[in-house]
Amino acid sequence: MHGDKGPGRRRLTYANVTSTVALMIAVSGGTAFAASHLITGKQIAKGTITAANVKSHSLLASNFKKGQIPAGRRGAAGPQGPAGAAGAPGAAGTAIAYGDLGVNGNGNPQFDATLTKGFSSASSPSAGIYCIPYPAGVSTNIPLQISDNGNETAQWNQVSNGQCGGSGYEIANITAAQGLSGGGLNIEVP
Repeated sequence: MHGDKGPGRRRLTYANVTSTVALMIAVSGGTAFAASHLITGKQIAKGTITAANVKSHSLLASNFKKGQIPAGRRGAAGPQGPAGAAGAPGAAGTAIAYGDLGVNGNGNPQFDATLTKGFSSASSPSAGIYCIPYPAGVSTNIPLQISDNGNETAQWNQVSNGQCGGSGYEIANITAAQGLSGGGLNIEVP
């Protein structure tokens, strides 16, 4: 019965054994064998890899040092974003009084109530002269700080308060006898 070659019985051949062993190596140990023989960066001499050795479009920006890739052209400006939230109110100032002095529709001097503290009124006894009553807590002609709001071509200074009866500040246009323009003056009692 040893020589029985009936149906269902196949004979092992060298080719069958070799192909089975090769299949087992390929499935189980072939990848380990191949991985153990990979080339590492330490094994490559500097300057031997060129652009021709690198697959096109295979590198990422992260493969380069900062500054190695030149910046592209600047794009068009995008739309303006929404306005930011209002900031917190500032600390209270230390000025005794401050105000924005301009002229009203009748040409008379007037403080902007929303930008003024401590000053209530102003008058003009003559061209280029404005009188401002002392604010509460002030009884002498202490120096003011005066700056224009950007549209004044003349120079305005505090002068002796003779035309104001000694009871307030006298502001004079020292370059010409004219009234305030639409810009007005910022006046502060420090």
